[in-house]
Amino acid sequence: MKKSLFFISIIAILSFTANAQTCATTGGCAATATNSTGQYPTTTFSTTSSSWTTVSAYMNAGNFTLFNVTNGNTYEWTYCSDFGGSMGWDAELTLFNNASGVKLCYANNCGRTNCVNAPYIRWTATYTGTVKLLTTVSGCTTNTGTPYSTLVWRDTSGTANVTILGLDVSSYQGTINWTQVKAAGYVFAWAKASEGVGLTDSKYVSNATNGVSAGVKMGAYHFSRPENNTGVAEANYFVSVAGAYITSCELPPVLDLEDPPSGPALTTYFTSAQLTTWVQDWMTTVKNATGINPILYTNGSIASYLNSSLTTYKLWIADPDNSSSAPPTNIGVWPTWAFKQYSWTTNVPGITTGGVDADVFNGGSMAALNNLMGCSTTGIANANMDNNYSVYPNPTTNSFNIDYTGIHGQAVVNVYDLNGRIVLSQTMDGKTVIDASSLNAGIYNINIVNSEGVANKRLIIVK
Repeated sequence: MKKSLFFISIIAILSFTANAQTCATTGGCAATATNSTGQYPTTTFSTTSSSWTTVSAYMNAGNFTLFNVTNGNTYEWTYCSDFGGSMGWDAELTLFNNASGVKLCYANNCGRTNCVNAPYIRWTATYTGTVKLLTTVSGCTTNTGTPYSTLVWRDTSGTANVTILGLDVSSYQGTINWTQVKAAGYVFAWAKASEGVGLTDSKYVSNATNGVSAGVKMGAYHFSRPENNTGVAEANYFVSVAGAYITSCELPPVLDLEDPPSGPALTTYFTSAQLTTWVQDWMTTVKNATGINPILYTNGSIASYLNSSLTTYKLWIADPDNSSSAPPTNIGVWPTWAFKQYSWTTNVPGITTGGVDADVFNGGSMAALNNLMGCSTTGIANANMDNNYSVYPNPTTNSFNIDYTGIHGQAVVNVYDLNGRIVLSQTMDGKTVIDASSLNAGIYNINIVNSEGVANKRLIIVK
């Protein structure tokens, strides 16, 4: 988002080939005694786990390690701290076919903010057998003793990386043709809902309604004015505008934190601790009201100014004039990022007012994006309270069940249409059947509240 611009993220999916790799086919070191001080650790490693696993925290330059691989599976190795590694010296990695000695892959500096000089290899196996991974100091030299480095690796089970792109726009973009947006391959969007206390974006309801009707995943964001208001006041105003539309299996709500459109920077109004507290107040208030963890959108300067206590929230980092595939240049105190804004000039079908902002999701797959949104394959679920409720059948025709076995006390269920109006309200206790025969076909949001928290669901009614 640029200042108080209306923020929408629309995701297009562009898949790489099945053997997409992150490594160079030129450069690297020779698999000879000149570069190698011997095998370490002495184990030949195997894994089918997609979680990063430590190979050793005591790697020296000149060590080589053996790994069993399966044809078609994709493997990753790195010393980057973002993934659990560490690097006591400027390392590089060279991967070989252990049987033939043929060089397969080479990586030096990955360029990530928190581990700029750390090597990272992503390689899809072209055979079943053993690979040899040689670690050296950049320049193909060796060392011994401390400091050591920590090597980690994983098997992504042959899943190709997926680049998931998005856009953010403002009310200045006018009326959006969401059918064209969807037809062009964009699959979800964030829409600005509010700003400060008292300003509602004029296009929020139409975008939230028409976007969902066109099959686009929607979310809401709030442009903050912390120099004018408390975090709690702004959060409550945002919820009053967008609360009926915030639900599981949709984009989480977003706090847009950036310098005021005019006047001094936020750092002149607040100390780091004060600004961190303001953001935490907003996040906590929205989470308590909706049951969903918000995301923070900000730039590298502010991300560096905030305290690390906020890294429990996912980060959308502003990094314009950077390519979609390049990692952000500065993510501050965050160890990683969820979304990145990399352009302000993207043209999109259905938006006729010129170039708009472009973003990329840092997940590598639609499964990761669905997980971020709290989607499940058997209904709609979200983290925390949402996981304790099931709504079924969904879609439904005339009635549906809400089952919250194991949750204590009564709960109130409110069903909203996409204009934010309550169309049904009922007290629940245990499993409850809701009569929806009076409702027209369409998409509805369900808000469930009891003493233990809040859950949000999306319901589809067909006739």
